[in-house]
Amino acid sequence: MEETKNKKNIETDFIGLLLLLWNKRKLLIKNCFIGGVLSIIIAFSIPKEYTSTVILAPENSSGTSISGSIGALASMAGFSLDGLTGGEDALYPELYPQIVSSTPFLCDLMNLQVETKDGELKTTLYNYLDEYAKMPWWSYIVTVPVKKLKELFDESASDTIVPKATDMNLTRKQFLMLESLADRIEVMVDKGNSVITLDVTMQDPKVSAYVASVVADNLQEHIGLYRSAKARKDLAYIETLYKDAQEKYYTAQQEYAKYLDQHQGVVKMLYQIELERLANEQELTFNVYNQIAQQLEMARAKVSESIPVCVMMQPAIIPIKASSPKKIMMGLLFVFLAFFGTSAWIIIKERIIGVRNLAKV
Repeated sequence: MEETKNKKNIETDFIGLLLLLWNKRKLLIKNCFIGGVLSIIIAFSIPKEYTSTVILAPENSSGTSISGSIGALASMAGFSLDGLTGGEDALYPELYPQIVSSTPFLCDLMNLQVETKDGELKTTLYNYLDEYAKMPWWSYIVTVPVKKLKELFDESASDTIVPKATDMNLTRKQFLMLESLADRIEVMVDKGNSVITLDVTMQDPKVSAYVASVVADNLQEHIGLYRSAKARKDLAYIETLYKDAQEKYYTAQQEYAKYLDQHQGVVKMLYQIELERLANEQELTFNVYNQIAQQLEMARAKVSESIPVCVMMQPAIIPIKASSPKKIMMGLLFVFLAFFGTSAWIIIKERIIGVRNLAKV
């Protein structure tokens, strides 16, 4: 009986709230309209951003791949077991976002010569982000005066020197520029199939596509250099041995030929012994030279084999539509907030008035 009574009271209160909001519908409509207009003003004040996407499918390293049914089941479940193997490769796809956001990687991008879609601007990426990146009108009210003051008291605030990958002492402005560029690059890794999705967002569509293409190429090059580092080190060592063995073989060959030319017609046993010694030394140096030459070819092949093949499933293209701001979603959000806020204010105000009336009675 009491539960039925409580349900009726709740239904009565809910209907009462609906009637209260209906009676205040003009205020709700007015505030929702104001919220919609405000969202339009804000949406058109925010500069357009264009996102270019590159999708890569890197080859898994043989030392870190999981063969058999266990690896397949793990991939289907969305897990990556690459880190559980004892292979030599420690550069897993999960580390690619950290590589792209690293300071040396970002510094290499700052010297890129970019061109806007209309062809009116050709400059470096650093200068493009520093001088030509647009901001909402309200940002100029705060940032421009502060920027001018910083330039007066801090010489590095107006620094236009592009940071280098080897720089250890970056200025505050250079550091902020690198952070700004890092925020515009997003790398996502699908652990199930190791597909890499790379998004680059810029205010110009052509700049966005070009930077995305360069970031993808640089990432592939970085992965290749890391994977082939040990093989290239071994190759450099074998090349040194090869040059030394080649020099020794040529020297032994020349000494043998020179001794043979100088003692033609000589039949002494001492001559025969020395000639046999030089011939043996020449043959020995040739065998060493030949073996190292074979190892050199194998080392070169190993370097080529260690460089992973990265398939570009989706190359960078110039986007047609802006990725932000999303005007429709922003408009709906502002209208919802206006409706919710106004409704809450009406209900709270009505409750307060009702409590005061009861207190007076």
